[in-house]
Amino acid sequence: MASAAAAEVHRIESPRGDVGVLSYAPLDPARIEESLRSESDGAVVSFVGYTRDNFQGAAPCPLALPRLAAPLTAPALVRAGRRVTHLTYEAYVPLALKTLGALFAEARALPPPEPFSHAAPHACCARSGPHSHPATAPDARIELSKLHVSHLLGPSPPKTPSIVVSVSSPHRREAFFVAEWLLERVKERVQVWKREWYADGDGDGGEGQPGFVGRDGDGPEGRGGRAGAGGHGAWKENFPPVEKRGADGAVRAGTDGGTATLEGGAAESA
Repeated sequence: MASAAAAEVHRIESPRGDVGVLSYAPLDPARIEESLRSESDGAVVSFVGYTRDNFQGAAPCPLALPRLAAPLTAPALVRAGRRVTHLTYEAYVPLALKTLGALFAEARALPPPEPFSHAAPHACCARSGPHSHPATAPDARIELSKLHVSHLLGPSPPKTPSIVVSVSSPHRREAFFVAEWLLERVKERVQVWKREWYADGDGDGGEGQPGFVGRDGDGPEGRGGRAGAGGHGAWKENFPPVEKRGADGAVRAGTDGGTATLEGGAAESA
């Protein structure tokens, strides 16, 4: 019989060893990065996202603050924002895992990133003038070894790892590029929702009630701020709305995460 912890972890693995995880169990960033290391790779780039204890940054726009006799201290700045006790993440697990699989396939089809433009010459060629890298060939293929994305589900108090993105490659440039690419696409397209809970009366929800519900990093006026009256009361997507134009030319509201295109041409709608 599978353990209770194993039952809380939903996992997909591609034929090339790329892994996507949606987990109610705590994430272990060090163990995830260790799983991507190999003797043939020169780089493993990992991003770990943590839940913070405030919603819209430390303080609102300075123009909205009253005149104060003394400057705000750090604790006062935190109080000027919305204090967060925890987030709660939910997902449409079957479709979210399929979307992760589609993102892995798309990442491997990306062209190599452009060479980094050095402001100063390399030490190896300082005597002969600025160093220049050859342009990327049009038919060049990106070199990737393994890709990994884990997203936490359920409660996530401050300082808790809520997402881990790791990429291994023979070269650091590809690893940095694809790690950021994957992170942004996960935020845009994977079917994960969040609910934000404020401390004792902070925010729109009141004591013990959720405030803003929506996409990571957005506030009530942001792209993900589409909660109902009062800023709470319904789960909202963790990805932004997009405009979809029909065959008749009319623009219709939709979400980029509503449809996942799978390898082989199949598609499933949320």
